Amino acid sequence: MASSDPNQLLDPATVHRTVLPNGLTVLVRRDASAPVVAINTFVRAGYFDESDDVVGVAHVLEHMFFKGTPTRGVGEIARQTKASGGYLNAHTIYDHTSYYTVLPAASFRRGLEIQADAFRNSLIDAGELERELEVIIQEVRRKRDNPSAMATESLYALLHDAHRIRRWRMGTEDELRELTRDQLLGFYRAHYRPSNTILSIAGGINADTAMAEAHRLYGDMATGQVARDRGPDESGNAGPRYSEMSGDVAQTQLVLGWRTPPLSDPATPALDLAAMLLSAGRASRLYRAVRERQLASSVSAYNYTPTDVGVFVVHAECDPQHTVGAARAISAQMESLRAGEIAHFEVERVRRLFESRWLRRLETAEGRATHLAEWEAQGAWELGEDYYDRFLRLDGAAVADAASRFLGPGRRGCVVYRPRTAEPVAAGVAGSLVATPGSEPALSHMAPLGAPAIAVRPTSRPDTRHGVDVYRSEQGVPILVRRRTTMPMVHLAVVSAAGAAHDEADRAGVALLMGRASIKGTARRSAEEIAAEAEFLGGTVGASVTGETTSWSISVPSSRFESAVELLADIVQNPAFPEDAVEIERAVALSDVASFRDDMYSYPVHLAVAAAYGDHPYGRPAFGSEQALRAVGAGDLRERHVRSIARGRTAIGIVGDVDSRRAAEVAAGAFGTLSRHEGGVLPRPIWPERARELVEERDKAQTALAMAFPAPARGDNERFTARLISIMASGLGGRFFDELRERQSLAYTVGVHSAERPLAGTFIAYIATSADKEDRARQGLLREFERLRVELVTTEELDRAKEYAVGASAIRRETAGALLSEMMDAWLFGALSEAAELERRIRAVTREDVRRLAAACFDPSKRAEGIVRGR
Repeated sequence: MASSDPNQLLDPATVHRTVLPNGLTVLVRRDASAPVVAINTFVRAGYFDESDDVVGVAHVLEHMFFKGTPTRGVGEIARQTKASGGYLNAHTIYDHTSYYTVLPAASFRRGLEIQADAFRNSLIDAGELERELEVIIQEVRRKRDNPSAMATESLYALLHDAHRIRRWRMGTEDELRELTRDQLLGFYRAHYRPSNTILSIAGGINADTAMAEAHRLYGDMATGQVARDRGPDESGNAGPRYSEMSGDVAQTQLVLGWRTPPLSDPATPALDLAAMLLSAGRASRLYRAVRERQLASSVSAYNYTPTDVGVFVVHAECDPQHTVGAARAISAQMESLRAGEIAHFEVERVRRLFESRWLRRLETAEGRATHLAEWEAQGAWELGEDYYDRFLRLDGAAVADAASRFLGPGRRGCVVYRPRTAEPVAAGVAGSLVATPGSEPALSHMAPLGAPAIAVRPTSRPDTRHGVDVYRSEQGVPILVRRRTTMPMVHLAVVSAAGAAHDEADRAGVALLMGRASIKGTARRSAEEIAAEAEFLGGTVGASVTGETTSWSISVPSSRFESAVELLADIVQNPAFPEDAVEIERAVALSDVASFRDDMYSYPVHLAVAAAYGDHPYGRPAFGSEQALRAVGAGDLRERHVRSIARGRTAIGIVGDVDSRRAAEVAAGAFGTLSRHEGGVLPRPIWPERARELVEERDKAQTALAMAFPAPARGDNERFTARLISIMASGLGGRFFDELRERQSLAYTVGVHSAERPLAGTFIAYIATSADKEDRARQGLLREFERLRVELVTTEELDRAKEYAVGASAIRRETAGALLSEMMDAWLFGALSEAAELERRIRAVTREDVRRLAAACFDPSKRAEGIVRGR
């Protein structure tokens, strides 16, 4: 069994560090647990490095990084990476820009060559820059249509007078249109130097070989120091500040913030712990004081610490009428922390959650490469281990001290972003009174119940199939166990093939409400005890409802597996559905229905699917409708729970570092009342014979258009062809991406994906663009679909998609959670052999298969559209 000690997981002996003569820092960590490698090019240059005359240039340069070199034309960097079986992406943030590639280990050399070429030789062509700026402007507009992003960046601006974090980080449309190629080249040459860059490599590669390749590809680059200018520091006290704005949004965004020190400050771990005490898990203070009291549908807290500044943020989304109540409840908890009212159990709960999250982040090659680069940028990668140790040594007194120094009411800023139709909350500086603590009832200091002994029960002899041991309980319930020893973690799930699609039309949403309310109390445990116990084990109980399934899950360190099994079994088999908990979850669900309309991706996709499937269950969202949610009661949830367990095929899945037979016997004993039943059958949906559309007009900066066509179902052999069509159409180097985004600059986001459901599949194309370009965008999508119908794709294009599909499967299977999900889906709706057969099935697809399926599916006269039309 692997050790749970992070110092063992990232043993210094396994990390090789070299600084090349030109200043490039190279970190390599070999890990043969999966045939995957991640390459992270971490440039210590971001928004903070931009002077006021070039705001946004770092982000623009990130876009241009992939736009070609003297030896690789526009789009070739992405296409060659895809052909190597991997993906690439990048992000720009305040203190750095990171470019990362994840691909099969066998393609490491080629992947590194592509990264090195882009880093050294980006052309930044003037014509490409002009087109890309139009795309980035669409991205800026898209962000302004995001209520959460609007509120958060407005808070940063409110809190700071001088520091560059005050600026809208991607720049404004006017600022972006003024940027020139010379300015981008200047920033590129000044900051993209070896001495300002960390190359981090992790995965199934030989360390000596990787280091030699780094020397070969980067070693002859010129040296040179970076003259860093990150602008003025912030001085003085922020003082209580308040800002209020309104827009076409359904819910109010309430954001409170404080200036805090950077990551290197000794107080930062204590502030991070304070944020987790406030919002990590269902036993957290804000979850109980705000969300559970129906003052907000969601609430979170975090301490964000880029290199030379920090911001502590509490963010709630609430009904406008609860804004003041939510603010006062939040403030009461902040004052409680400052007063040192922190129980030992609270701190221990957070320590255990922190430990588990730390382990999960190091589960993938990408996570390990990113971890090494980020901490090396702080001075040395070993600082991550030091931070971990410091965090786990903290106590309540340290948190109270940090909160008293940095999180006082005199240092607070508050932003309210409310619906235009809602009444104003406050005005001017007086608005800071919104965040005055209320007389809130004290929260209880919870401790977990002691778990009862588990009556281990025998199971059938294992039937081993494709790496999965299949046992059956005495009641015939399948127990699937896949042993995976790469991390000292275990993932457990109970899944029933009775999801939201099995809701009656007048009870749409009852499955989701049942799932959420089921974890709010049993005959033995209260909701608070469930939350506290799960988090004390280092996990969180999840209840998830999709169209096809209802599931309950938890993941914990392997040493706590048996306690986690007992807890999950109690929740799955004995939910009490107390009336007060049902009302809380109903209020949250209704809030979700309202805020769903603000999601400029999911909502137009839903409209397209609803237009296609009409009254069929596939046309309904999993969370249901407002009318249905208001109508159901606790009795409906109890009845639906019985059907979720008894209706459909129910199975237990376990993936992790466990003994297979012991794990199965423990599960058989704990889930002794679970039995196996066959479920009902839904009617097969019929695709409409004519085009349909659903349209809503909104006061938004963009128009979002989703276009739907029929696709192969989950069990159809042609689904592999559909997956390849989606890959060829979407993402960097994809047809739709290249034509509509790269050449025509119509959108920042454009893509195609195929959703496979048991009874029918759906191709969904999505594009978000300026309102005046809606028709151009629609015609562009239709032209690309028509090309697929009448032209054979090229051999190179299809082969590239195949390599990507096979590589993406290997990358996805790095995590135990993904293996568990794949295993349960295959058991319920397919066969456990699917993963082993994937590569053969993918490679068997021909160009004619692609054209034949496209011709059958992409009939423009039968398309369905969902449109959120901006004004």
